[in-house]
Amino acid sequence: MSTDAMPVIDMDSHVEEPKEAWDHLDSKYADRKPFPVVAEDLPRLGGINAFWYIDGTVYPKPMGRGNLVYGTPVEMRFATQKEFTIGSQTMTDIPARLKDMDAVGIDVQVVFSTVFLQPVTDDLMFEAALMRSYNTWMASACAERPDRMKWGAILPMRDPRLALDELNHSLKLGASVAGIYGTVGETMLHDLYYDEFFAEVERLGVPLAIHAGWSHPGITRSMDDVSGSRAIGFTLPVMMGFYSFLGGGILERHPRLRVAFMEIGVQWLPYLVQRIDHYHHADSALGLPLPVKQPVSETLKQSDVYFTPEADELFLPQVAEYVGEDRLLFEGDMPHAEAREGAKGELLEREDLSEELKWKILSVNGRRFLNL
Repeated sequence: MSTDAMPVIDMDSHVEEPKEAWDHLDSKYADRKPFPVVAEDLPRLGGINAFWYIDGTVYPKPMGRGNLVYGTPVEMRFATQKEFTIGSQTMTDIPARLKDMDAVGIDVQVVFSTVFLQPVTDDLMFEAALMRSYNTWMASACAERPDRMKWGAILPMRDPRLALDELNHSLKLGASVAGIYGTVGETMLHDLYYDEFFAEVERLGVPLAIHAGWSHPGITRSMDDVSGSRAIGFTLPVMMGFYSFLGGGILERHPRLRVAFMEIGVQWLPYLVQRIDHYHHADSALGLPLPVKQPVSETLKQSDVYFTPEADELFLPQVAEYVGEDRLLFEGDMPHAEAREGAKGELLEREDLSEELKWKILSVNGRRFLNL
């Protein structure tokens, strides 16, 4: 482990949900409780041969248009191929998870859901019940070592009132972060329908994470291979969320929000900021109505926003200079398959980053974001 003065804070890792995640499901949904089904381990499935059965549909969808993959349920062969034990992946064995964290030098880890990286039901109330069960279970798992295990509450944003109710429930249970995605279905986050939610998050002072995920069904349906699903379907909604906060007016209306945009790196940031500014200036010159009063580049300087770079991003030094060294957070993404487990070492070995910047990313900025 690192020194107490500089604890390494992994702001974005995950749990591969076990069956226990549904143990707290409201009894009226007992006959709809998700359960794993195991299929024939065909080569074309790539080891993704187990699925959550929810209301007659299975998740994830590893083939065909609209495909996406992830590592829960752990009955799939893919889960057994990882270097992490099943108990560590599912957080049913917290000592095993801590051992894996120690092996890569992580002191504190913030954990987010995996199965909710995509919508799993069209039933709004059932979705809220599933998230309530997950959050309640996650709280009990992290409570075994609350000094090292933190978690992000997953919220049913399709109804802001239900989302606020779940946020308050999760905060009472010890959630450190409010976790949402870059869109709510095909609706942008700056829609005024969600304004009451963001006003309350601002009032509470809760850190807000905009996490990558397949939240926009239209974009998801456009993807017909796994590579495109990850590079485009998983990524673009966060950029849409970034637009909503800085270009769509959320931060103009709620300037005290503290928000992080997670798991899509940072090299996209200068391009998108300049692109939004380009049209802001053009539309202003034409006298067209503008969604915000000032260019996004100005709002970026003034707002409490954060990003999670990849340790190997070529232009990380330039983006750090562009956006500010105090806005970058470390992510480990344990136990997913993107090979970020060695990210701390990779970051420390870089010769184009100052030691001060490295430790801002690994520790200082994360403590500030979490109010530790």
